[in-house]
Amino acid sequence: MKISSNSMLKFMFILGAVIDGALAVSWFLIASGVRIPNILNGHAGTGSDYQLAMFVGAMFMAAWSALLVWGAIKPVERRGLLLITSVFLFLSVIIEVVFFSSMLGGAGFAFGATKRIFLSVLAAAIYFYSLKNKESHIGAHL
Repeated sequence: MKISSNSMLKFMFILGAVIDGALAVSWFLIASGVRIPNILNGHAGTGSDYQLAMFVGAMFMAAWSALLVWGAIKPVERRGLLLITSVFLFLSVIIEVVFFSSMLGGAGFAFGATKRIFLSVLAAAIYFYSLKNKESHIGAHL
């Protein structure tokens, strides 16, 4: 059974929206003073500066989640969002390793980095698969 590229794209958009939405909620909780580790990298920061940064991050994450929901409505036409998402997921891991490795580490960081790399590869694979699938090109022109 062959899964259509439209279905695969829609799945990835919805998966990304759910994950980003969960991140946004957790970051809003951190911003409001709840002492939980950042589920993206395991870091448990403190202070009002950290809370402000988490609030701003939560706003952008919520907006990106909404953008992915928008992508799921017309997945073939908006598949480029998945490539952008993939690149930034991968870059986030590289930046954390290069610039923040002294304060990050342990199982929380390793788990978060592994999830992001997996999701980055999955999103890119689905994006490129949809380019090769003739059905997606036909659907994009209707």
